[in-house]
Amino acid sequence: MAHPDRPCPHENFDAFVDIARRTKSDDDPTVLGFTAEIRVNCRDCDEPFRWTGLQAGLSSAHPMCSVDETQLLAPLRPASADPDFGLGLPGFAVTFKGGN
Repeated sequence: MAHPDRPCPHENFDAFVDIARRTKSDDDPTVLGFTAEIRVNCRDCDEPFRWTGLQAGLSSAHPMCSVDETQLLAPLRPASADPDFGLGLPGFAVTFKGGN
């Protein structure tokens, strides 16, 4: 248990992984790609961890993170799928610009 007057040393962790099936549309369940959605929290104090070095957004070509940086969004494909499986799906990126 964490001491109330000292910061948590973050020695134990929980990882939460969901796999999203990216389909053609709500009416067409054809799977076009998959995305692993990964979050990590300290088990002792429940503080979320943030992913570093990634742009916020969603891409079928490379890993990105949520706007609050607490969720890794990584495209993946079955081992039996063609190397270009899932590529070309629409995505987005969030760019932050500093204010004056």
